[in-house]
Amino acid sequence: MTTQVFVGASSTADPRKAAAESVAAALRASAQSARTEHVSSPPGSASPPGSASLLGSARPAFALVLSTDQYDADALAEAMTSELPGVPWAGCCTAGVFAGSRLLRQGLVVGLVSSDAVRVGVGVAQPVSQDGRRAGVLAASRALEGFPSSVAAGWSRALIVLPDALTGNAADVVRGAVEVGGTGVVWAGGGAGDNLRFVRTAQFAGGRAYSDSVVVVAIDSPARMATGIGHGFRPYGPPTMVTRAEGTVVAELEYEGAFSVYQRTARARGDQVNLDGFATFAMTHPLGIPQADGEHVIRDPLRVVTPGGLYCVGEVPDGCLIRVMEGDPIGLVSAAREAATTARDAVAGPIAGAFVFDCISRCMMLGDTVRDELITFEHELGQSVPVMGCLTFGEVGALGRGVPQFHNKTAVVLALGA
Repeated sequence: MTTQVFVGASSTADPRKAAAESVAAALRASAQSARTEHVSSPPGSASPPGSASLLGSARPAFALVLSTDQYDADALAEAMTSELPGVPWAGCCTAGVFAGSRLLRQGLVVGLVSSDAVRVGVGVAQPVSQDGRRAGVLAASRALEGFPSSVAAGWSRALIVLPDALTGNAADVVRGAVEVGGTGVVWAGGGAGDNLRFVRTAQFAGGRAYSDSVVVVAIDSPARMATGIGHGFRPYGPPTMVTRAEGTVVAELEYEGAFSVYQRTARARGDQVNLDGFATFAMTHPLGIPQADGEHVIRDPLRVVTPGGLYCVGEVPDGCLIRVMEGDPIGLVSAAREAATTARDAVAGPIAGAFVFDCISRCMMLGDTVRDELITFEHELGQSVPVMGCLTFGEVGALGRGVPQFHNKTAVVLALGA
């Protein structure tokens, strides 16, 4: 096989031990794969390109590193660089990480991409809080430095965008990255976050930890790569026009305070929403921005701000239509299945591994049944496919044939063909 992915995880609190354990686990998986291929090969046959008959020949071309926020970011970056000498790696901290169906509220997961053919570039830029679009442009440009301007025939290109979702306009960051990377490639990623403390996040690139930054990873592969995306929410209220928006705050709908319109929409469906209960109700009733193909980009309203606006995770454009949505655990798991099967079917062949970016608020809605969603990703991608991911603050991907955007309450699955 040309490309292989090996996943390792650790829940150890010490960053140095966590780095050592997770990398060692991934390398053990690599060694086991090499032994299996060696045993299954006919006597006298040569190892196929990209395989590893010995652990030393399974040198990874790239490592995706996803952690929770309890680690000291600088110490973790130093430890990972020590464990992966000479290997380009990148990642971020999030509200939770998972390897297969194992969810870690404190921990570290590492995905080693082993290949003799893939090309990988990593770019970082800051500060996203001052000019998110420019940061997206710079990070994508740096990631693609040295890449051919167009994807080679028969090859596939993917860009993974990991912005700080607490300090700036992540939607603007994505627009900047797309300005460079274009729409004819595979897009995935998610917003770095903390454990719902909303204090500080970390992005990792070039062996260092950053904050208020965006990291972009570019991958060119001779094997097909593809994404699937889904959220599982359905319309609950009628479309209304955003008549005043200020970045991530929806101030007015139809020239009236946004919260008042939200309340009235709920009341028409027999639900009463007051300020004290807004956060709980909004968890299952976010906002949706209608798209031309009938899909909706979800915006998660976190709180009501004076004088009656709705503060959202992600920008809401002035003048767009928006509607209140509703969702439940059954719909969320169904959307996870759809995302995984879409990615799997688009690869249309063996899958080396998959990276999943799953919104933290989906986990909060699912509660103890979140494992059902993680098992769904594994089952639909294939029981032998290594899967790893994180609980993000917003996600990056394209709905259908649409342009890549920043989403909320959404699951994005990036499958790497073997």
